[in-house]
Amino acid sequence: MKIFERFFNREFLDSATGTLISAGIKLLIAGFFLFLGLRVIKFILKRIEKSKLYRKMDNSVKSFTISFLSIAFKAILLITVAAYLGVPMSSMVALVASAGVAIGLALQGGLSNIASGIMIIIFRPFSVGNYIECSGYSGSVISIGIFHTTLATPDNKNVVIPNSVLTSQTLVNYSAEKYRRVDLDFSAAYNCDADKVKDVLLSCANAIPQVIKDNSEKPIDTMIMEYAPSGITYRVRMWCESADYWTIAFRMREDVKRAFNENGIEIPYNKLDINVINTKD
Repeated sequence: MKIFERFFNREFLDSATGTLISAGIKLLIAGFFLFLGLRVIKFILKRIEKSKLYRKMDNSVKSFTISFLSIAFKAILLITVAAYLGVPMSSMVALVASAGVAIGLALQGGLSNIASGIMIIIFRPFSVGNYIECSGYSGSVISIGIFHTTLATPDNKNVVIPNSVLTSQTLVNYSAEKYRRVDLDFSAAYNCDADKVKDVLLSCANAIPQVIKDNSEKPIDTMIMEYAPSGITYRVRMWCESADYWTIAFRMREDVKRAFNENGIEIPYNKLDINVINTKD
C-alpha cells in the first residue's frame, strides 16, 4: 500500500497528466500538419499540371514527373512531421543508413523498376499513346509511372507491366513508324487460275481507301507463297498508316471472301479423295 501511494501520489499524477496532455496536443498538431501537407501537395501537383511548362512536356514525361514528385513530396512531409514529434534527425539518418542494405535487398525489384522507368524516359523506346507488345501483352500506353507502365488493350482492359520487364524483354512498338505493311495470306484451290486469283486480290486491295496506292516505294504486291497439301497459298502485301492496320486487315478478309464467291474461286479445306479400283475385271 505504501509503495502504491509512493508512486501514485498527487505530484506523479499531475506530472503524468500534463505529459499525456502535452503529447496528445502534439499528436493532434502533427496529424493536422500531415492532413494539411497532403492537401497542399495535392494542390501543388494540380498547379504543376496546369502550368505552361508541364503542358509542353511529352506525355510520357508528364506521367513520370507527377508520379515522382508525389512520392518525393510525401516523403519530405513524413520526415518533417517525424522531426516535429521529436524524433532526432541524426537518429533517423543513422537508422536509414543501417537499414539501407536490408531495404535495398527487400526493394530490389522496386528499385529496378525505378531505374528502368528512368531509362524509358531517357531513351524513349515508346511513348504514351503508342501501341506496343511485350511479355505476351499488347495495348496502347496510357501512363508511364515510376514503378510500372499501364496499357489499355483493344478490349478495354488495363494491363500493368513492371518497368523492369519492359527494359529487359523484347518489346515491339507498332506505332514507332508512320507507315506499316499489311501481309495477309489467302488460299485457293489448285484448279483455280493463278492470274485470276492475283487480279481479284489486287482489286480488293485497291478498293480499300486506307491502302496507299500509286507509290513505287510502297506498292501493292501479290505472290504465290506455298503449294500447300489442299491448295495454293497467296500473299497480298499492302502499305498503310499504322493507325489503319486493323481496319484494313479485317475489311480485306471480308472483301476477299465475297470476291472469291463472285468469281468462282474455291477456298480449299482439308479433304480426302478415295478412288475405288475394281479388281474383278
